[in-house]
Amino acid sequence: MMNSSKKSIKRIFILIILMFLLVIFYLLKIVVEDSKTIITNSYNPRINATDNSIKRGSIKDINGTVMAYSEKNGGTYERKYVDGIYSAHVLGYTGVGKAGIEANQNFTLQKLDNETFQRVNAFLTGSEVEANSVVLTVDDNLQKIGTDLLRTNKGAVVVIEVKTGRILCMVSKPNYDPQTVADNWDILRESEDSPILNRATQGVYTPGSVFKIVTAIAAMRNISDIDSFTYNCTGEDSFKDKVIHCYNKTAHGEVNLTTAFAKSCNCYFSELGMKVGAAKLRETADSLGFNQNFIFDLDASKSTVQIGAKATESELVETSIGQGKTTVTPLFMASLTAAIANDGLMMQPYIVDHIENYSGKTISTSLPNSKGNVISSDEAKKLKEMMVEVINDGTGFNAESQYFQMAGKTGTAENPNGADHLWFVGFAPSEDPEYAVAVVLENGDGSMNAGVIARKMLYNAINREKNQ
Repeated sequence: MMNSSKKSIKRIFILIILMFLLVIFYLLKIVVEDSKTIITNSYNPRINATDNSIKRGSIKDINGTVMAYSEKNGGTYERKYVDGIYSAHVLGYTGVGKAGIEANQNFTLQKLDNETFQRVNAFLTGSEVEANSVVLTVDDNLQKIGTDLLRTNKGAVVVIEVKTGRILCMVSKPNYDPQTVADNWDILRESEDSPILNRATQGVYTPGSVFKIVTAIAAMRNISDIDSFTYNCTGEDSFKDKVIHCYNKTAHGEVNLTTAFAKSCNCYFSELGMKVGAAKLRETADSLGFNQNFIFDLDASKSTVQIGAKATESELVETSIGQGKTTVTPLFMASLTAAIANDGLMMQPYIVDHIENYSGKTISTSLPNSKGNVISSDEAKKLKEMMVEVINDGTGFNAESQYFQMAGKTGTAENPNGADHLWFVGFAPSEDPEYAVAVVLENGDGSMNAGVIARKMLYNAINREKNQ
């Protein structure tokens, strides 16, 4: 009987120990793994107290230009934005929750590099206790140029460094003033124009003909005689449940892959999609990053190709020319275009360059990170040649530059709710690409061409050091 009681007590003791260890493990998980998530949550009630005792770190552009900083007013710190409308969707805001870099880097912007020293020094000298600052990859001047080029158009511009994945420019319109978000919150939130939405990362658009890049890659991979495959375009092509037209029903005549791509021939690419098949087209899209979560420093939507092996002819041909249920973000298209320019190697896009402490010393740096070769070097070479033809003898003639050889692809995406959306993706210089760009104009009225904006953005990116 005694042995039985001892065994029961022993089991209870072991159970208590295990429960205690479980609690310890859970608390350690919160401290080690979840602390950053908790402190960056805008609903954390301790954030306001932290905000008032520590001077929130600044946000700077790649050249060190201060874009956001904190200033003491009475007993509290107020956030100030310098020309904030030009980079509103990158910087984000504080006051009514947080967004953008203010949210993503909230932990960093409130963290002290050397808390003991800083607090003692503040006590002895009366200086401020300043948190770490975030230095971005974007160029403030390019942000202003991109914003001005979009004029009053809704849309987005993304410029990415081909070999590193650094984002040099990310603009979304309509924009807002982060300085007055709290005062105008209800107006901004209820506006039909969705000014709070970062169209560069979260805006999902039908790609139109820029998706022909994907269809072309699928054809290269799955049609053995693709170099000799031609089609006589009459401006219209009929399928079981769909009639496809080229723009203005233009008859392009006998075209191959390169000429059809340059002229953006819908009929050719519809036939190409039929030859490739739905399963292989979807497989190619998935290999390029479609239907996957897009990892980035800011919230980013997924780009999707919603087509299955049992797709109808209508679904297949629509997808092949970038219509139907296919959606992309400007950031995704900029990243894919950069991979083509980089001989098929896709770099992970990033917008945080490095972190500085209170004295300006760099304490951590973001390094370029490869996603691997999503396109073979041969495929990339062929696509580069085709994209040059788009500029020199195709639909992208407006993007032609006297300073360097552009490469690109135009797109017009049908919009059931209004005027078509206009696209341009490209890179320059074509022979040794430095930067890639994606531009989308919602409800484009023809007053401003997406290719013109892209050309000007690439010119300013390439010459940005001269312009400083």
